[in-house]
Amino acid sequence: MIALKGNRRLPPLDQLLADHKLETAAPPRDSLFWEMWRRWQPIAEATLALPYLQGIDTGLLNPDAYGGYNVADAYYCFEGAKDYAVAAARAPAGTPLQAFVEHKLKGYQDYNATFPDTWHVASARDVTPPQITRHYAAFEGQVVRTLDPVYSLVVMLPCEYLWAWLAEQMGTPARTNVYGGWITGNADPDGSYAMGNVLQAYSAAHPGAVDPRLAAAIYGCATYFEYANFAAATGTQVRTSQSFGLDPAQLPFPMEI
Repeated sequence: MIALKGNRRLPPLDQLLADHKLETAAPPRDSLFWEMWRRWQPIAEATLALPYLQGIDTGLLNPDAYGGYNVADAYYCFEGAKDYAVAAARAPAGTPLQAFVEHKLKGYQDYNATFPDTWHVASARDVTPPQITRHYAAFEGQVVRTLDPVYSLVVMLPCEYLWAWLAEQMGTPARTNVYGGWITGNADPDGSYAMGNVLQAYSAAHPGAVDPRLAAAIYGCATYFEYANFAAATGTQVRTSQSFGLDPAQLPFPMEI
């Protein structure tokens, strides 16, 4: 059984939760967390319908596609570690926001350290990823380097919650499903809920720091990149970003999809 969790999900949260008195209960239904999710849920549903995810669910995904996705994703993860080092340095010292970003950075570093043995790549230079993966990494880099550090949470939330939601929709895997570990390992939204609660608290403590329209645009673009990344693994044609209502003009920087 392949027991690989979402490559970019947070590592265990126990110490972080205790240190900063954070909650893993679902954020309030009227919070920005759920507003962004509801706005872009059609992209999540399109993601679930992709051959890659359906193959995970049935256990019939071609192992070449699974391996290819993870090798390509190494590029994103190596670049992500650089981005979150910057975000951690920019976040207000001693705050739950900084703690989350630092925790995310450690997750990248720990996961990236497994690539040489598992997939035989040691840096982003070793990988030739699909163009969409390059664009996704560049987009995240723009967000964490140029906007308020709180948007680092916004741009990572689609990965955190989307993967949990996808796994939950699949239910309990058959014992014979070689990808059953992916499903059971990802069916846990606690990390994303804690992140949503930090976002809610930061917004309350810093009025005006989070622009809901900008946050929704960032979240929507990141969700689309997740969708397109999964599609690229099996060479599946994707819907255009515009067909989901995405408007890159709402971002403060140019973006390629």
